[in-house]
Amino acid sequence: MNFSHTSSTTRILHKSQTSKRVLTLIYLSSSRIKAVKDRDEEQRVHQNRPYRSKRRQPPDSRTATRWVIESIEKVLEEEDQYSSSISSASSAGSAVNARNNNSNKEDRSLLLNILYQIPKVRSKEEAQKLEHELMNMGVEDKFSFAVQERVLKVASMAGFVQASLKMLDFMLGLSTPKTSQGEEGENLDVHVHIPSYMAYISVLNRLRKWNRVDLMRDLLEKLSNACRIKGQKLHIVALNTYLAALCDEHQITSSKGRERRALACDEFMDEAISLLEKGVATERYCLAHPDVMSFNTVLNAVAISRNETLMEHVMHLMQDQGIEPDTVTYNAMLKAAPTADAKISILDKILNAPELVPDRYTIEMVLVPLVQMGRIDTVMSMLQRLCSFDQPQYSLQNAFSTFLLALVKDGEIDAARAIFDRFLLSPSLEQSDSTSTFGFARLATEERHGSQIDFSPVKPITRHFNALLEGYRMLNDPYKSARLITTSSISPREHACNLFDHMKAMNVSPDCFTLTLFMSMQNNREEITETWNDIMEVSDFRLEPPAFHSLITAYGKVGDASSACYVLNKMIEVGRLSRTSNSWCVLLSALSKASSLSCRDIINCNSCSGTGLKIDMANLNDKPFHGKDLVDIVNGCTYPQAAKIILDLMTSSPSRGYDEIVPRPNSQAYCLVASSLSHTDGVGPDFAISMFNNATANGRRVDGRYLNAIIRCYGENITAAVDAWKNVFRPTVLNTFTEDIDRSSSNFPKSRVYKNLVASYHGLIYVAGRAYRPDVALRLVYAMTKEGVEPTEAALNTYNSGARERREDAEKVKLHGQYENLLAIECTKYDSKDERRQTDQRIRIIL
Repeated sequence: MNFSHTSSTTRILHKSQTSKRVLTLIYLSSSRIKAVKDRDEEQRVHQNRPYRSKRRQPPDSRTATRWVIESIEKVLEEEDQYSSSISSASSAGSAVNARNNNSNKEDRSLLLNILYQIPKVRSKEEAQKLEHELMNMGVEDKFSFAVQERVLKVASMAGFVQASLKMLDFMLGLSTPKTSQGEEGENLDVHVHIPSYMAYISVLNRLRKWNRVDLMRDLLEKLSNACRIKGQKLHIVALNTYLAALCDEHQITSSKGRERRALACDEFMDEAISLLEKGVATERYCLAHPDVMSFNTVLNAVAISRNETLMEHVMHLMQDQGIEPDTVTYNAMLKAAPTADAKISILDKILNAPELVPDRYTIEMVLVPLVQMGRIDTVMSMLQRLCSFDQPQYSLQNAFSTFLLALVKDGEIDAARAIFDRFLLSPSLEQSDSTSTFGFARLATEERHGSQIDFSPVKPITRHFNALLEGYRMLNDPYKSARLITTSSISPREHACNLFDHMKAMNVSPDCFTLTLFMSMQNNREEITETWNDIMEVSDFRLEPPAFHSLITAYGKVGDASSACYVLNKMIEVGRLSRTSNSWCVLLSALSKASSLSCRDIINCNSCSGTGLKIDMANLNDKPFHGKDLVDIVNGCTYPQAAKIILDLMTSSPSRGYDEIVPRPNSQAYCLVASSLSHTDGVGPDFAISMFNNATANGRRVDGRYLNAIIRCYGENITAAVDAWKNVFRPTVLNTFTEDIDRSSSNFPKSRVYKNLVASYHGLIYVAGRAYRPDVALRLVYAMTKEGVEPTEAALNTYNSGARERREDAEKVKLHGQYENLLAIECTKYDSKDERRQTDQRIRIIL
């Protein structure tokens, strides 16, 4: 640009208070000219270029902040060059510049020094100090608007809301420094500068993050007043950001109560919907007219509450303004759809519209309904189209992780495995037997005729295998397998081993969660050791406490308490204990499970299966218990005895000097030890009360689970158990939880007192079952009713559970059969919907 022939610039330069704005205008004009020249040159050189490169995305917020600061530094350098050009062009301009341009090197250095410290902030105090320095520096009075806009963006990204609002007020002419005050009679719009939309939207985003809808509303009013003066409109992103903030605030206020409030009565949602009406946003805040994203923002909030009436109202507004719905709109409708049929109906609308394509969120919401309705071809065609799009590999990997987890969660194991084999598994590897029978015949025919969509397979990651392993783990669980669907003739463990072979073949490394899943599916101690060693050979993840915990739990489940103790001893040696008492509680849980299988077996850690484990880690703690290790302490003990010894070790650890390794016992530890001892023939009334008093003396709150376990420790000594309940346990329960609740009220069953009473009485009934005393169990049921606790079938099942543990030569009481029949009647309530009661004979009693 030839500055010597710009008469308009010379007319403005004679006013000292506007020299800063002139510098900004010159910079912006020169930048635009330079941009046009660069664009023309680029078009001339790259005429055959198919597309421009995408805008780079910062990896994190600190990098984004640093990029904006670097742009500020570049702008300051260019402004310095422009100022030098003006000075050399005319002596008059040089004098004005020297007198009014306060943005000297010292100010620039100070500004950049403050800004470059922002990404390095690590505490709230440092941030407040930097914000105070930035506000005191007077950025508004020393730098051009081009610099101010970028500083505004940095301040808002850093959370300096006070500084951001102060700079915005100055730009909008609401807070003008003395050095920039105009003469009387000057136009009002001279002091009004509307920053770029990226600057004020950055402030709006920060206010939205802090849930400050009130400040966002005030800011929009200020910006709208400036826009009316300048005859402009605010960017559409400002409207969408404000709508998103209103929807966020609506969801926060709606979730505060137990029940969600009606959307139609919510002030935030009312305001959001009113802004979607034609002309309201423009009239109120000079905002652009709503677009499809504006409606999608509100529709997603409405979908969360599943308010069909409000959903229809917003859709009518959208239709009246001639805005065509896109895939995101239909995704919101899918989210609000109440039934599977409604979801399929919405999906058919998407598939019948040639301009719409289902995205990953669409597929996630309709995947399970489609599989359950047998529309496998629709599922496969949507997944093939999804894989055919040009998108990052990690995006597809995340999408398929979501798909597999959704299917596994709903019990569709075969469908999840079929999708895995189809889109993730290498063609050279063998597919599952369930995949070949999952309705792929039609797809195979289409492939032979060449009618399938070309797509590239997705590279599998560990999460994909873990999703399937989680499904097979549930299938291996007898309590969860009933609701799962599979046609495979292979056992879940064989499927898991097959997947592990695929992981090795495709160079996918297992993680700690993979190890945990495999440990939970092993059936004997040899399999546990072998599986652990196989995974260690191909994995490189750091062994953390959860990995060892899964190993201890697996050994406990199969009754190998010796190996469980060996593993915890190894954790102590290599320094991998968790910082809390969790690791010790895992061992106590394993001892409890092993005790339930066999309470008389002896621990021998020197010849257990755990000695064959491959744990290549350096020892850090060698024999920390006064020249002994855990193996030396528990060797030769039965499983319940080992649990008791470990509890004594945890209780006395502070006085013995190894409290860093052995923490003090928590409520769970006491409960697990009591559970282990409950599988013996009885530990004696004195010890049970002593352990109970020990827990209360150590400040451990006694809950129902612990009381149940303590009472079970009495074995078949029902007389001592009832006496302890009357004199010790029951008063503690009633005094510990002093909830002022009327026992006849409807809130009593929800109280902790009620739950603890139920657990305690169930423990007593269990002991009565072991003692073969149905008469005592019947009296306990009557006592429950007197306490305001309703006996259920759980009480009867507890009695039967104790009866299965009784001695074969236990002495029967007279009329024991009649007492058991009465107990069954008292604990069983007739329910017309219970299919088990359909064959019961009913009689009518006329009083």
